Amino acid sequence: MFLSRPLTARLRPRLLVGVAAGLALSALGTVALATDSPSSNGTITACVKKNGQVRFVSSASQCKRNETATVFNVNGASGPPGPPGPPGPTGPQGPAGPQGPAGPQGPAGPQGPAGPTGPAGSAKAYAVVIPGATPSFVASRTKNFDSVTHLGLGTYCLKPSTGIDPNGSAVVVGLEAQLSQLAIGSNVLEVYDYQGNTDCPGAIEVVTVANPQSGGGGSDKVAFTLLLT
Repeated sequence: MFLSRPLTARLRPRLLVGVAAGLALSALGTVALATDSPSSNGTITACVKKNGQVRFVSSASQCKRNETATVFNVNGASGPPGPPGPPGPTGPQGPAGPQGPAGPQGPAGPQGPAGPTGPAGSAKAYAVVIPGATPSFVASRTKNFDSVTHLGLGTYCLKPSTGIDPNGSAVVVGLEAQLSQLAIGSNVLEVYDYQGNTDCPGAIEVVTVANPQSGGGGSDKVAFTLLLT
């Protein structure tokens, strides 16, 4: 007896809720059946009574005096944008592109430091002679020669330093065009040397000739270089 009443009391609310839910579903079903298609501007028009009964119509003019015309948007307003998502994984490396055109030449770089001094040359003696009646050496380009004298027109005697034997060395004589006092044209300047000569024994005799191709002779205006190896 004490259990039946509390049990009935607990069942009533559930029964009432179930009935209310059924009525609500029935009302929603009625509303769904009465719903017209949305208008062209994306809204739905309904006539609502004070008791909450809703009737969907195609125009507000169809609402009665005891009904209030209400317009609903089919789609709600856009919400605020969401936070940015996390960055995606790195994609695979693409293929290498074609080689671009060559760029313009860059400016010249600064001069590098001086290199180390090279080994001493194998020449025993060398000299650059400035011609004339009183010939002389170019000191910075002369080694192991003591003197040069003028023997006659275009003829010179070069005496090497002590210990340098001119007869036991190869002698190379060449034209020193930049120091010569004659223009070099179609006729070249020539230089000859005489080892074992009698005019300046123990020395080297050099003869210079200007314009030999046109019959020229000795000249005091031809500079030359002499090398003993």
